[in-house]
Amino acid sequence: MVRVLPTHRAGLTSAIVESDVSKPVTIQARCSMRSLFKAVVILGLLLTSRAVTAAPLTDPDDPRSWQGATVGTFAQLYFGANTLANRQMVIDLGLLDDGLFNATGTTGNLINATGIASCGTSLDTTGTGSLDYTIGCTSFADAANGIDAKWIQSSGVVGQTVWDLGFDATKAAIFNTIDHGPLPQEAIESTGYLSNDLITWTPAVVERVWLEGFMANTGILWDGFAFAVGTGTDETFRYISIIHGGPGGLQSDGDDEINGVMGLDSDFHPDPHGSEVPEPASMLLVASGLIGAGVRKYRGRRS
Repeated sequence: MVRVLPTHRAGLTSAIVESDVSKPVTIQARCSMRSLFKAVVILGLLLTSRAVTAAPLTDPDDPRSWQGATVGTFAQLYFGANTLANRQMVIDLGLLDDGLFNATGTTGNLINATGIASCGTSLDTTGTGSLDYTIGCTSFADAANGIDAKWIQSSGVVGQTVWDLGFDATKAAIFNTIDHGPLPQEAIESTGYLSNDLITWTPAVVERVWLEGFMANTGILWDGFAFAVGTGTDETFRYISIIHGGPGGLQSDGDDEINGVMGLDSDFHPDPHGSEVPEPASMLLVASGLIGAGVRKYRGRRS
């Protein structure tokens, strides 16, 4: 009999194999089984690691700084003063997440490019921290429809720069690109407007900020702070229009740099109906099947 037992360590899931095989296993079979087991565990770790996310900050006096921004910075900008009470409000709202946003999911599709001022590409791909960029792109849609190094500068008019999220979303993630400081002002210098009919637009509010952005290489700084907006309720919407500045922006300097957008559910997860990596539990079932098949094969060799 072979049992596959799930184990948990540091948020990652793997498996332990227990066998009551009584006959000696040859060295070749034992090595082959070890190789199979390693491959399955590595596959499981790689696929389940995407489910490991950081949690919102819990300490109003957290001493850390992200590109110069602290909990107190957000308290000052959103509530008017860097006081303990206001820092606690930042914490209680779950506004700040000290991790990366996992941008695996279905990105929004730019359906109206009216008023887009410019486009470009950030140059740092290795983690030097450079904010340098080049101007120009193949098309506005190419620059705005992927979560990558390319970006567009949105219109200042609601209903002009519009993305179709592809489903009825509860929230939308906005991925920005940084070309200068300070943060978080340069990261959140836009306002989102939400709609289901492209006619009536509801101003969005910022509901969460990911302080490490979305690039896995944390030495890359142009990804700034990714942030999610919504209506403040569970009301859904299909479209998002982004303008530079506006009432939801922390500054208004005449432009913004938008990398792309993504619809989210009420738990800040990407579209559950999109093309995503299988869930960890499903991968454990696959791993169990592979290990079981391997054991049966080796039993057959010895019989």
